Amino acid sequence: MDDLLKIIIAGLDNAGKTSILTALNKKYDFHKDIVSLTPTIRVEYHATEFLKKKVIFWDLGGQKQYRALYEEKQDLYFADTDLLVYIIDIQDKERYNTSLEYLDMILHHFDTHKMDIPLIISFHKFDPEIHGNNDILFEIEKFKSKINRTYNSFKILYQQTSIYDIISIVQLVSYGLSVFDDKFFALSELLEDYLNEFGSKSLILFDKNGIIISEFYSELIEPEIYLELIESIKDHLFLLKRMQEESYETEYTFSSIGDDLISYLHRIELKGESIFVSVIINEHLKEQFLIRFTDFISDLTSILIPLLVS
Repeated sequence: MDDLLKIIIAGLDNAGKTSILTALNKKYDFHKDIVSLTPTIRVEYHATEFLKKKVIFWDLGGQKQYRALYEEKQDLYFADTDLLVYIIDIQDKERYNTSLEYLDMILHHFDTHKMDIPLIISFHKFDPEIHGNNDILFEIEKFKSKINRTYNSFKILYQQTSIYDIISIVQLVSYGLSVFDDKFFALSELLEDYLNEFGSKSLILFDKNGIIISEFYSELIEPEIYLELIESIKDHLFLLKRMQEESYETEYTFSSIGDDLISYLHRIELKGESIFVSVIINEHLKEQFLIRFTDFISDLTSILIPLLVS
């Protein structure tokens, strides 16, 4: 990837594109901002950074007249794209076909111009009340099947997202910035190795903007602690922002979760960048974890520094 990354966020009007970017930006207490959002006019640009790279999100308005404009001037809007994030409102059943037609237009452009663009498709508004809806789940599988048959040459990652699940929003963009890049494979392997060694439930790396650099989770997360774990990770997203904006005497913090779990957030500075390590672990493993954590940071640093200077 270049030092300037262009990410297109596309989908029909009212699919939730701008809401996703608002939630991604604020991470916390963002619902009142989403309620007052107005439709995007043509294109809005949102800038952030990821590991010293500048990232520009092109939020393409999804109304019919703008979709016609993008189709007419495809070279202008879709040139130099590094990643496409396509948002499908999974609750808008009447416009499923329209959404697929719009996606088809964009991918046809990439295909025609031999642009090997990775693609993340978000089945959005997958809100808590429809998680067990078999009709919705069936439609999601139909979407995947159609897209895979038509565009089997593209690298495609599917996700289910909701503004009521900030982790799903963070993962949506985070995966696009790292999962398609082979340089991050060693990082993922390292997290897997140390997660098993620590006996932890989750091991996550965030950048200073709360974008996930890499993550790994235990395969054995008991249902009764899953919600506590997710809430703790949300708290870490909020806390890492506070650790940068306020004066903290230490670079780490412990907190208790329920009866037996603890969360640990640790900040390290590399090449002028703040990197945050989030760990959820059983309390009785704390001492063993702290003994090995120094080795983990050393191994982590050796992998991260080349990513920060590449």
